[in-house]
Amino acid sequence: MFNKLNNQFKQIDELLKNARKVLVASHENPDPDAVSSVLTIHNVLKNEGFQSLSYLPTTAPKNLSYLPGFFEIEYQVGNFEPDVLIALDYGDFRRLRLPSHILNKPQLNIITIDHHVESDQKGKIKIVEPAFSSTSEIVYHWLKHKNVEISKDIALCLLSGIISDSGGFRHVSTSSETFNIVSELLSKGVSLNKIIRQTLTMDSPLNFSKAWGKVLSRAKLDEKTNLVYSWLAFDDLDRCKVSLADFDGITNLISSSSPVNLGLFLVEYEKGKIKGSLRSEPYKGRDVVKIAKALGGGGHAYAAGFQQEGTIDETLKKVIELIK
Repeated sequence: MFNKLNNQFKQIDELLKNARKVLVASHENPDPDAVSSVLTIHNVLKNEGFQSLSYLPTTAPKNLSYLPGFFEIEYQVGNFEPDVLIALDYGDFRRLRLPSHILNKPQLNIITIDHHVESDQKGKIKIVEPAFSSTSEIVYHWLKHKNVEISKDIALCLLSGIISDSGGFRHVSTSSETFNIVSELLSKGVSLNKIIRQTLTMDSPLNFSKAWGKVLSRAKLDEKTNLVYSWLAFDDLDRCKVSLADFDGITNLISSSSPVNLGLFLVEYEKGKIKGSLRSEPYKGRDVVKIAKALGGGGHAYAAGFQQEGTIDETLKKVIELIK
């Protein structure tokens, strides 16, 4: 695998030699791995003299504001005309929500680095490796290939992505190599406690805590499938003054209540539009990405998502039927 990766890294380096402007982007409703990998590459490219724009289509969670470069993130591309697009951690290309002038730009070179399963990722160079704990872990290997010095700021970003997307090292994609990387990054003086507190624990405003409490109090077990599910309607989001980004990690908590670690969180983010998040563990024999793909989504065997139009009840019925 690493021989293949090193060849792809060489291709990336060659492609960037002829570039001046680079757009570094990830998906809507970004999680810590998305934000961390974007900021890592953005900061490295700036140091190498590129004109880099770090872009996310929707607002990054405020609890990640400790990450270096967080306040440089742009939520509109504007008139930026990149030579290269580096697309990270997105799974489904539509989730990048790129404006038409970028998508239709002739001669735009696209590089994808992603640890989601093979879906509709695009790129002249396409690194799609689900065996890794996170996209941040793949980015680490690219930086080592480039002989980039890992500063404390870079280590902080990479560790945040790895720790969050591995579920605090609980997911099966956590390998011995993951721990070797974490050990090296910690040697740069980064606080593991701070990262865990910011990405994996509930240290949040009262309205945020109330919203989580509402979700957890609604959790129900479907005894035929062992699926534990919960939901929030659009009116709940409005009343609690929260957004989709504020619920990163809640599906993991829901799934832990299931006898087979199978959980579903549904949220009506707009009237009649539902976003679903599924969690499991492959060793339990539940491959949730198959369910998500059947509903037009994607992800990993243990973490996947999808979107549907209709009601929460209608969407729940579809998921339960697919599990059966």
